[in-house]
Amino acid sequence: MRYDLTFYGTGAAEGIPCPFCDCFLCRNAREKGGKEIRKRTMFRINEEACIDLGADSFVESQMYGDFVHLQHVLITHTHEDHFAYMMMNVRNMAYTRTNQPLHIYLTGEAFDIVDFFRASKPLLKGKLGQIEDDGVVQFHKLEFWKTYQIAGMEVTPLRGNHRGNMDENSALYWIQLPNGKRLFYGLDTGFYFPETFRWLADHVPIDIFISECTYGTSPGRGDHPDGHLDWNSCLHLFRQLLKQGTLRPESHVYLTHINHCHNATHTDLCRMAERESTLPFPITITFDGMQIPG
Repeated sequence: MRYDLTFYGTGAAEGIPCPFCDCFLCRNAREKGGKEIRKRTMFRINEEACIDLGADSFVESQMYGDFVHLQHVLITHTHEDHFAYMMMNVRNMAYTRTNQPLHIYLTGEAFDIVDFFRASKPLLKGKLGQIEDDGVVQFHKLEFWKTYQIAGMEVTPLRGNHRGNMDENSALYWIQLPNGKRLFYGLDTGFYFPETFRWLADHVPIDIFISECTYGTSPGRGDHPDGHLDWNSCLHLFRQLLKQGTLRPESHVYLTHINHCHNATHTDLCRMAERESTLPFPITITFDGMQIPG
């Protein structure tokens, strides 16, 4: 099984192909398969930790590595493609599991969803309180800008330019891995807030920079959009981060969380990344199951 730094899913909320869609990109994915298929987003840091536990995490566990020893889940925000609450009850249904709870981390107002789940009888069959009491899951509230020790890593959530179900800001995660490398995970967000740029400028450099590129080659979204990024705004973001020292020529940038609202296939995006000559570091278009070299 592969665990370390693996993209379990690289799509947005609808995946590619969207089950109900007959656009060019969805037809192409159905025809070509392989790297053109994108399940909903999830990133496995290592055997113990991941970022998000999304809508396709069940099938992703079968394809890329099980969750038997998964202990820590960093949630970016409460949208269902990033936090599939049913997976908590799936863990409850395991006859044999580790004695430790599955630790789930939520930032700011996102933590309010815990009380919503506890009070809602139709969700999780009204069992969340019992699931917590039985040690199946345990929730932790994180504060933006504060650094925590989680699974042998230093983890700091930064404020993202995106709103979740609880009207919370998304969490962008700055992580120092056990091997000392610095990883940044920037999903879901539009162009960064000034305070996020400032924090990153004070914590340089980043070795592995994972960015969303939700809207791909969609035109007309401007250089600094809210909510989500695209190829054009990603380039503007990277240039600013390069200028302030967050990114450097030795950094490696990965683009993920890509939706179907444009006409560039995975192959097309890879060609664009290969031709990009204004930045000194490589840009890699991710695909489901892709593993970052250690």
